[in-house]
Amino acid sequence: MDDMVNDRSGHKEHERYSQRLHQLEQPQPSENDVQREDALQQTLPKLTAKQMQGNRRRYFSVIIPFAVIVLIALYTISPLSKIKTVTVVGNHDLSSSEVQKITNIKPGRYINNVVKSPNAALKAGQKKNPQLKSLKVQRTGLRSVKLTISEYPVIGVINRNGKQQVLLSNGKYRGPNGSLTNFVTYSNFGNAPVHLKITAQEIGTLPAAIHHSISDASFAPTKLNPDRIRLLMNDGNTVYVTADQLGKKMKYYPQIVTKMQGNGVIDLQYGAYSYGYGDKNK
Repeated sequence: MDDMVNDRSGHKEHERYSQRLHQLEQPQPSENDVQREDALQQTLPKLTAKQMQGNRRRYFSVIIPFAVIVLIALYTISPLSKIKTVTVVGNHDLSSSEVQKITNIKPGRYINNVVKSPNAALKAGQKKNPQLKSLKVQRTGLRSVKLTISEYPVIGVINRNGKQQVLLSNGKYRGPNGSLTNFVTYSNFGNAPVHLKITAQEIGTLPAAIHHSISDASFAPTKLNPDRIRLLMNDGNTVYVTADQLGKKMKYYPQIVTKMQGNGVIDLQYGAYSYGYGDKNK
């Protein structure tokens, strides 16, 4: 019995000895190996973090542009991208609806396109109605814009091709859209379009009080003055003036009238003088 116990004890001790001997036979890591292993263990987390950061960057570089494109597409097809309200200011003869029509700036248009291209809208509007002088487009809300315009003033009426048309201060025409009784009538300019334009522009520079006192402007050339214009005034006087001098010389009309004793002729072609209708010597 004692022999069996001794054999078992010896066998276990032999196994421990064998394991110890095997461990001693294994190569022991050097100090450098230990340092490299420690460095590797410290570097691996950093490399992993950089890889994750790089992956995130690549992810966002794809997702963000895609998201922006989707948002733009959604905005474009949504009602938020289109005009809902248009306000027009500065108009006198042109109605708000007419301004919207000729410029094509109206509810339903894409608001960004309208705000970015006011010059194109102005040119389009002037082709349809030459009375439109200037246009400013301002965005006043998410879906609203304000149009600030100016107009070429109406300075008279002319019979053109058998039809009455409104004459503008820029020398162009448009169709009538109301009463024409309070405007200057232009006559005898059928073969003198250049003189008509000059006369219209000159009258357009006059103060309102003088402008509105003119009843009729007609082309009345002579051998001495091929550019003569005759003005019939509402107060009964007749004025003769050279076309391109009309704006400058007619400004003195009120002063000249105060010195007249009755109705008559005021000649502003060469200097300024007046005489009565019955005075044959003048």
